Amino acid sequence: MKILLIYPVPPKSHWPLGAMRSRWVPTGLGFLAAALHKAGHTVKVHVREEYLIQNGYDWKAANTHLREMLSEFRPDIVGLSVVTPAVRESGIIAGWAKELCSREVLVVAGGPHPSALPEQMLIECPEIDAIALAEAEQTLVDIADNGLHPDIPGLVYRDNGTFVHTAPRANPADLDSLAPLAYDLFDMNFYTQPSRWMIRWLKLSATNIRTSRGCPNRCGFCAGHIVASLGVRFHSVDYVIDQVLNAVNRFGVEAIHFEDDTIGADRQRLLAICDELSRHGLHRRIRWDCCMRADQVDTELLRCMKASGCIQIEYGFECGTDEALKRIGKNVTIDENLRAARLTREAGIRIFADIMLGLPGETEKDFLATIRFLRKTRPEVISATRLCPLPGTPIFNALDRQVRESINWGQYSYFSRSGPKFNFTAIPDERFERLYNKFDRYVSRPQIIWAMLRDTRRGDHREMRNLTGRLMRFICHHPIRALRVPW
Repeated sequence: MKILLIYPVPPKSHWPLGAMRSRWVPTGLGFLAAALHKAGHTVKVHVREEYLIQNGYDWKAANTHLREMLSEFRPDIVGLSVVTPAVRESGIIAGWAKELCSREVLVVAGGPHPSALPEQMLIECPEIDAIALAEAEQTLVDIADNGLHPDIPGLVYRDNGTFVHTAPRANPADLDSLAPLAYDLFDMNFYTQPSRWMIRWLKLSATNIRTSRGCPNRCGFCAGHIVASLGVRFHSVDYVIDQVLNAVNRFGVEAIHFEDDTIGADRQRLLAICDELSRHGLHRRIRWDCCMRADQVDTELLRCMKASGCIQIEYGFECGTDEALKRIGKNVTIDENLRAARLTREAGIRIFADIMLGLPGETEKDFLATIRFLRKTRPEVISATRLCPLPGTPIFNALDRQVRESINWGQYSYFSRSGPKFNFTAIPDERFERLYNKFDRYVSRPQIIWAMLRDTRRGDHREMRNLTGRLMRFICHHPIRALRVPW
């Protein structure tokens, strides 16, 4: 069979801000394509974001290109990998497939949003025929081999006006048994162009590699478990090193971003990866970064990571008080966060701090404690976002049903700037908006400008002049506030 896998995008109103993570290879789509190709099917991949960026955000051209691809390739199955802001476009693309190919073309949606709300997705997008839940490599292969069938686990689909939920499908336990990611289906010249967004603020030629799936924790705001399920499954150390060697030798990248939810879930395995990176001389050829929980680090581990080329660790610090952390089920303390920051700093590794504002029950005291935490730890990178209740998470599920059903999914992009502004805090709405806007204007933005200036290559005079001018204007206009920014 012929299968076209598509990665839709958020609404036009949120572009070109959507380019934030544009250089990430969509590994989920890549593994789906690899599984289908291994099973003997003909596969093409189309990433809408990539095409838009390469063509100057020309939406008319992008739409024409995709419609022509559908008409010429005439797939038997169209697979859509859907994140929440892309729901509306997913329905439009499904309609194009039915219009331009055949009413018999099978449109299957998967990813975090359809897995969280399968029936609602089918209602909102009537041209979509089925939802493939969770990690869907084998589910799509089964559909391509046998058609839509109630004996295929992991599906939700329509049948005579009702929804059929087939038996659950366990996510694959042996990750090494999966076909390797289908890089040949992606424009790797595009994905490996130097970018500040892969290893944040460092303009490096890099690519992303996933060495595990899942997370040992279930934070109340995180939707990762909806696709990956609870717990962690690992690729072998040999597999990881082969993937790194392939990326370095084949694409000539300067850096690797390990995109695991938390690469430190198995300490001994991470130590082994570090040893193998060094043994193969990769510590002299590349730099790498990763995400970890604060309770996973220690001096020896950080020393080995540094020696093997690690330059940055992203921590989900989230907020500044134990009470707020408990309310979101983080299962870590402020003391552990402070300890992780101190040990990481001592190891000579950059700190990337994820901060979330507007947490359930957050007080003004919590809010101010978060700012003090940032001033105390002074991370090289701060990514501060406003809480967005992602479908399928405990926070989303606690919303009133009418509120959940009235949400405009397209407004879930860059939530702090547009769309509905939920207030889960214990702070009155107007006061919270003022606090959030002040944080954005006087803490987050100037820190980002400074960090980007610090990490701009010395020869990029135009960028340095631009950032220096913006920074000096802030300091001149707000000299007292400038003293309080966590530079």
